[in-house]
Amino acid sequence: MFLGLILVSLVAQAEEGTLAELTKGQPKAVASVVERIAMCTHFAGEEPYDAERGREIAAAMKKYRCDKLDKEEAALRKRYQGNAAVLGVLQKAHEW
Repeated sequence: MFLGLILVSLVAQAEEGTLAELTKGQPKAVASVVERIAMCTHFAGEEPYDAERGREIAAAMKKYRCDKLDKEEAALRKRYQGNAAVLGVLQKAHEW
């Protein structure tokens, strides 16, 4: 169990480093949405193996406002439609 926690921590740190690199120099709104895409994708793929874990996942999805993400991303894509760097970062967030 302890080794599992260490591995989860190391993966999270590696993802944060990559996320920081991905959002570096991006407008604040873009960086925020990219971070939320990453978190929502992560939690959407989690298995609610028991009721407690199900509540944790539901709380995270609410915290990151995953239900509003598509609309907010679409607005950013429209706002930055001529900015290849921003559009590329948004795309990479989904591939990550």
